[in-house]
Amino acid sequence: MDTSAALAVLRKLTVSPDIAKDFVERVDVSFHDYDHTSQELFEIKEVRDFVHQLDEQFPFWLYFLSKRHLGLQCLLFCFLPPFLTDDARSKIFPEQIDKLLTNRWFPAMNHMCEYAGFTEKQIEQLTERALAYITTGRFPLDDVPFA
Repeated sequence: MDTSAALAVLRKLTVSPDIAKDFVERVDVSFHDYDHTSQELFEIKEVRDFVHQLDEQFPFWLYFLSKRHLGLQCLLFCFLPPFLTDDARSKIFPEQIDKLLTNRWFPAMNHMCEYAGFTEKQIEQLTERALAYITTGRFPLDDVPFA
């Protein structure tokens, strides 16, 4: 549960507006030493707790994380109730996702966009990319990261 090493790396992304701009949508996250389990990462309490703790200090996922990989999806699922039926997911997930995006992740993304000097149009484009990723899944590997 020690997030200090991960936070040390992530905080380097916010040292200056230029660095933040250079790394928009160019970061991914992964979790090691869980290959031995059949559980999904977001079902593992320790992973969920770690993600929540990390998010308290660094909520800028929509800005920095790649939309071509599964790291962002894993983090998102860590904020949703695990072990639901498909029917329960379809009812509960949209509300929970909307709450997370509205109250936490979009304000954090907007803050980082302003810090990096993005225009309103660029903020809108990044918002649309984040929503597309969340609603339809990751982008193809040949997708060009936000520029």
